[in-house]
Parts: sequence; C-alpha cells; structure tokens
Amino acid sequence: MPCSQEYVTNMARLVFTLRQKCALKDNYFVRSLDITTSEYTCLIQFFDSNIIGVKELSSRLDITSGGVTRILTSLEDKGIIKRRISPEDRRSIDVHLTKKGIEMVDHIRQASYDLHAEILSNIDPEHRQPVLNAIEELIKAIDHWVLTHEAEAKTA
Repeated sequence: MPCSQEYVTNMARLVFTLRQKCALKDNYFVRSLDITTSEYTCLIQFFDSNIIGVKELSSRLDITSGGVTRILTSLEDKGIIKRRISPEDRRSIDVHLTKKGIEMVDHIRQASYDLHAEILSNIDPEHRQPVLNAIEELIKAIDHWVLTHEAEAKTA
C-alpha cells in the first residue's frame, strides 16, 4: 500500500535526524578513546567476535580493501589489532584483537550499554517497548530495501 506524502516527508526527516544524533553519540566515544571515527566504526564490528577476516570487514564497512587496510594499519600501530594469515584459507588475512583491543572493545560495548540505558531512562516506561519495536521494524524495512536493490543491481 502506498504511503502518503506526509508520512514519507516525516520519515525522511526523522531518519535524517536520527542519523545525525547517532553520529553525535558515536563521536562521544571517538573523542574519549583517542581513535578516529573510522577506527571506531571498525572496532564495533568486533562486538561479537575477536577475529574477523579483512574481506568480511570490507563488506561490513562497505569500503574498499585499501580503505580497510589504512584503518587496520592505524589500529595495528596503536597495538589494538594484529593481522594474520587465515589458517582456513592461506590467501586470506584475519584480523585479531590484541589484549588492548579486547579491553577497548569491551569498554566501548559497556559504555554503549550505559549510554543507551541513560537514553532509555529518558523515555516514559510505557513508550520504551514501542520505541524498540519501531526501531526493529525500521531495521527490517531497511534490510528489505537493501536486499531488493542489491538484487536489482546484480541483474542490471
């Protein structure tokens, strides 16, 4: 079912504003950790794993392998990551968090939880679950849009 222009306009405005607010929130971490925004974006990819392949990072970050290499070189120089040849595929490189990297990612994760707890506390309790549900629905809708457009791009 098509959406009214009012919904479309409001959605575009809200998503743009949310994106700006999330960027401001992320910059909080960047300033406190003495890392760049690109390094932060790379490090949050390690929330669920201490090892990620370079190709996977490039895909997740949607940047070229050269762009990933620049970020990884900087993180390696800071002692946060190490690159190693993948034992499964010797043509691939895996990125491993160092002890310092694990501590930093753990710190970022906990600080993120604390920040989001504080943000949620500013939402009336009866609105918290509906807000979370709406965000989940938005993510699903965006994922559907991305998959559709990726499929169209591959067939074009």
